[in-house]
This record gives sequence, C-alpha cells and structure tokens, in this order.
Amino acid sequence: MTGWPVQRVEVGALRITVLPLGEIYDEQRRWFPTGSLAVAGGETRLPVNCLHIGGPDISVLIDACDPRCYPETGSAGGSIGQRLEEAGISPGRVTHILLTHGHHDHFCGVAGPGNEPAFPTARHVLPPQDWAGGTLTPEAQRADGDAADPASLEMLYRRGLLDLGESAVPLPEEIRLLDAPGETAGHRVVRVSSDGEVLFFLADLFHVRAEIDNPALCPVWADAAALKASRRRILSAMRRDNARFLCSHISGVLSPDLFPDFSTSPCETSA
Repeated sequence: MTGWPVQRVEVGALRITVLPLGEIYDEQRRWFPTGSLAVAGGETRLPVNCLHIGGPDISVLIDACDPRCYPETGSAGGSIGQRLEEAGISPGRVTHILLTHGHHDHFCGVAGPGNEPAFPTARHVLPPQDWAGGTLTPEAQRADGDAADPASLEMLYRRGLLDLGESAVPLPEEIRLLDAPGETAGHRVVRVSSDGEVLFFLADLFHVRAEIDNPALCPVWADAAALKASRRRILSAMRRDNARFLCSHISGVLSPDLFPDFSTSPCETSA
C-alpha cells in the first residue's frame, strides 16, 4: 500500500521488515500528566508498526496488530497476514509471535474475524506478568479502556498456542527478550543481533518523540518509577551495543544519540 510502505533494515545476516499497519488517532495530551507542555495538543496520528525478523531458518513476528479493530483509525488495508504476503513473507512460515505486552493494539491481529488463530502453527509468547487466571490482568488492560478485549489471547491459551514467559519452541539465538516493565508489569523489548550488528525493538518503552526528548515523561497509566528505570537500563544497553532502535508508534530507524546526555541521573528530571 503506497500510504504505508514497508521498510527493510539489514542487521548482519538478518533482514528486519517494518510492517506499518496504519495509524491510531488520539489526543496525546490525554496520555500525559496535566502541564506536560512538551506534548503537542490536538489530535495526533500515531503509526502502528510491527516487525518481522527473517533469515536462514528464521521467521519471527514481533507484535501483531490489526488496526481494523479500531474504526476511528487509518488502516493500511487487510490483515497482518496479508501485509506479510505483500512484503513477500509467508505467514505460514512464521514460527514465533513475540507479544511485547498485553495492550490490545499489540496483539489484536493474532485472531481472524471468527476468533480463530491467524497463525495456527506459530508459538505466541506473552510476558507472564500480564496474565493471570486464564486472561490478561486488569493492570495490563488499564490503558485500553473500552478497547480492552482479551478474547483472542484467551482462545490461544485454551488451544495451547500461548506460551507465558519462554517459548515452548526455543527462539533463535539471535533474538532475545528483555524485561522492561513500566508500560505494563510484563512489558518487554526485543534485542536482535547478527554479525556484530544490533537492533532493539522498544515497543512502548517510548510512544512519541516528546518522551525521547524528555525520558522522564511517562503516560498516566504507567508505573512511572518502573518505566524510568527500564528506560535507563535499556538505553545504557543500546549505547554499549552501538545499536539502532525502532518503536511501535514512532516512525523510522533511530539512534540512541537522539537522547539527551543523562549519564549522571538518567530519566530523573521532573516531567
């Protein structure tokens, strides 16, 4: 689709395909504490990005959104499976779907219209901290409000397709899941490495550019102390690795050099 073309990034021997699935329209200032002047007013269009990691015997999807679940959004058209096919990637060859956390816009594409698995042969991996009693925790669903709907994950759980924590089928050694709580208790980021090159997918560690400019700025639903600590730790790791990064709702491949120098007291400035 010309409105949301895919982007490809080489990381050593791996090919990262950024799948832009559309946009979510929302009012940013509702997300942040009153008085956060760095946050733009008015309606904001946030891209929805998922990632595919491909390589020799590797086909892994990070997050799986279907923006058609949100009638107020702009959609790139079709399901995530169709977008994969348009990018030349076979959905049937995907072995793992890594769900970074339990927010609806990161997993709503795992099921089709009849709540059947969209990727019936893949292992779906979810942080265990976002799950309890056969469903998502109330905390994991807090930010979604009326959009919260864990039915697709509950279906995968009943069918034995949902792994909590570690995958029942081991991940390729090039891919690591790193705990980064704050957005939810179980929020994770993904580290991808090959031939000395490293890329991080930060998911919702940062939602908008204002948070990159001021890493102390946190959304109202988050555990701010945990989120700041996760940002500090992951940003330090990215700098050590000289890594590029991507986010779920910020366009483009970015560098840690964008962040302010907070080596003495990172992320501790008042928002």
